[in-house]
Amino acid sequence: MPSSNPRYANYRARQRIRKQLEQDNSPCWICGLPIPAVKAGHPYAMEVDELVPISKGGSAIDRGNVARAHRCCNQWRSDKPVELVRSIVANAAAMYGRWRCPFEFVGFATLATKKMKRGEFAKRDIAEVKTSREW
Repeated sequence: MPSSNPRYANYRARQRIRKQLEQDNSPCWICGLPIPAVKAGHPYAMEVDELVPISKGGSAIDRGNVARAHRCCNQWRSDKPVELVRSIVANAAAMYGRWRCPFEFVGFATLATKKMKRGEFAKRDIAEVKTSREW
């Protein structure tokens, strides 16, 4: 029975891309941290993230439109455009320093997003907390 979900409509092509990404060993494209070999469903598990979301016309089986991401990073990203994600990542790093794990990244990115929306990002935020280890 054919599926209406584009991720599963061409199952073999999607599985082939997933296997390629699993063998790639590159870090999460969102947070930049390594992705451990853990079972699917774990927050740090590798997921196939569509750079241009399917809901916005992206392909689920185009190798140029997918990248490795932690499950929690992919869920945080949702359907945000790549440029916005990169901006949030840069602002989170400037405000809070380098993160040690994907959960810490998600927390920093969420706070940075809220500050960006309220227009509160300023140079004083950079000086407040240089790294997460200085809390």
